[in-house]
Amino acid sequence: MSDSIAAKAALRATMRARMRAVTEDECATLISVAQKYASEHWSTSMTVAIYGGLRGEPDLVTHFLPWLTQNGHRAALFAVADEKLTPRLIRDAADYERGILGAWEPAAHCPELAVGALDVIWVPGLAFSPKTGARLGRGGGYYDRLLADPGCRARKITLAHAFQLQEDVPAEAHDQRVELILTADACLTPHAHA
Repeated sequence: MSDSIAAKAALRATMRARMRAVTEDECATLISVAQKYASEHWSTSMTVAIYGGLRGEPDLVTHFLPWLTQNGHRAALFAVADEKLTPRLIRDAADYERGILGAWEPAAHCPELAVGALDVIWVPGLAFSPKTGARLGRGGGYYDRLLADPGCRARKITLAHAFQLQEDVPAEAHDQRVELILTADACLTPHAHA
């Protein structure tokens, strides 16, 4: 096992344990941060990919989707098939359901979107480097493959609890980075090639 893979495994274990201790109030604070950011920075209608449903992460599907639709934005949720994430348009609770891993997934009737149609992707993860934008996911590589898609032009934003900010997040060449990290107290723009 390479040093990077071992370091990722150790950090994942630490972060998963800390995520289990996150409260609903802490997640609600991050939802408020997302709404405030979007209110201040999105002047036109955007097509926004959201996520939610796993322990400790903000549930953008349940709590941010209503705000998006009320403010004229389109929302997408990713369907998982063949180790690939495919965005599908969602509008309300009739359009999503719990997937096998517990995260929200779009219902089969939701129309598929091209990755290039997304303006913003809210990217989940376990740890993020405020310096480089390096991201530690849950280990499946789904978001790395999605964000590396040549058609992907979306802004890559994440919501993070303060403990998820780690100076040294192990990253390999295929690992994709985020462009903006929002926490309860800060808006951080990492330097991707630092």
